Amino acid sequence: MEKTLVENLSLEKSLALSNLSKKAYRTLAIGLLVAFSSAVLFASLVLGAGLKSGIRGLRSRLGADLLVVPEGYESGAESVLLTGEPNYFYMDRSVLDSVRRMAGIEKASPQFYLTSLSESCCDFPVQLIGFERDSDFVVHTWLKDRSRESSSGEFLISGSNVSINDGRVRFFGGEHEVSGRLTRSGTGMDNTIFCDMDSLMKIHEDALEKGFCFISDGDARNRISTVLVSLSPDASPDAVAVRIKEEVPGVQVIVGERFLRDFSKRMSSFQVFFQSISILVLLISVLSLAIAFSLIVNERRREFSILRVLGADRSRLMRILLFESAFLGVGGSLAGVAVSALAVIPFNSLIAQKMALPFAIGGAWEILAYAVLAVAVCTASSVLAAVKGAVRVSRVDPYGDVK
Repeated sequence: MEKTLVENLSLEKSLALSNLSKKAYRTLAIGLLVAFSSAVLFASLVLGAGLKSGIRGLRSRLGADLLVVPEGYESGAESVLLTGEPNYFYMDRSVLDSVRRMAGIEKASPQFYLTSLSESCCDFPVQLIGFERDSDFVVHTWLKDRSRESSSGEFLISGSNVSINDGRVRFFGGEHEVSGRLTRSGTGMDNTIFCDMDSLMKIHEDALEKGFCFISDGDARNRISTVLVSLSPDASPDAVAVRIKEEVPGVQVIVGERFLRDFSKRMSSFQVFFQSISILVLLISVLSLAIAFSLIVNERRREFSILRVLGADRSRLMRILLFESAFLGVGGSLAGVAVSALAVIPFNSLIAQKMALPFAIGGAWEILAYAVLAVAVCTASSVLAAVKGAVRVSRVDPYGDVK
């Protein structure tokens, strides 16, 4: 009996494949509809996960409770964090001393911003950020080996997107040995070179020799771009931020946790958009496929009645149509996922750049899991859409009428 059942199923699959091959145009049209659905679903899953990963990367890279910047440059500082868009702005170093003296502040460390040209290390300008090694409490936490430095005494750490040739990078005509490389975070830090202040001052001197003046009086030693602040456990970030703005003129304060919270809310709207598009496309596809299979039943009524005359029972006719829908679902969804993967995965950095948002694409196993999910959902949708048509097929009598 089991052998007979297997043979029957094999025959029904063969009939389903034969029917699909004989109607190539119809098969292609329905397959393209399924492929479009799976492509949109897979892309939305990958992009949504990439945005979530970008939020996690931003949280892990921020590392400070407060970020003090010159007044009017909040958006510039945020762009450096989010997308790595090169920028530079400065304030007097005395701001650092004023901040350090305030109550509730446990640590304060300065950073100095430069931006490179499009040179040998990469095809785009790179953000250069200098940090003070003695007071830093952020950059060092990203590194496994904190004591490593180059043979020349320089200390440069590159983001994951910065190309390195033989362990060296070139800025303003000078070559510099890279001490380490950060893992991918999906944030603007991936397009950044971090270095200690002495190394950055050498790069700044090379820039001056090449005619690039970032500071009007050239006194880089007495300028800083930002102050990273770590608060005492009992200090209120908002209260300290207000105090800094009141006591230190010409500065603005970015509260880390609030910045992350507000940014997460903005990112949520993108994720809702991706999810809504996917659901809408799936609903349209299911409805369209349901109509298509209903029309197919009417078109093939004579064919099904002949099968009934030859002895096929109602359940066999149903299974043949469901097998057809399953084959269309699997084939179309696999094609759609493949095309979507070719569009999303190789160009994920460009997509992140165009979105101007932190974005980190998942690993191979995560992407494979999303591919399997997209294929499963779209195949199930195809089979579901064929159920009504399959029920109608089961009502076909040997004389071609539908009951």
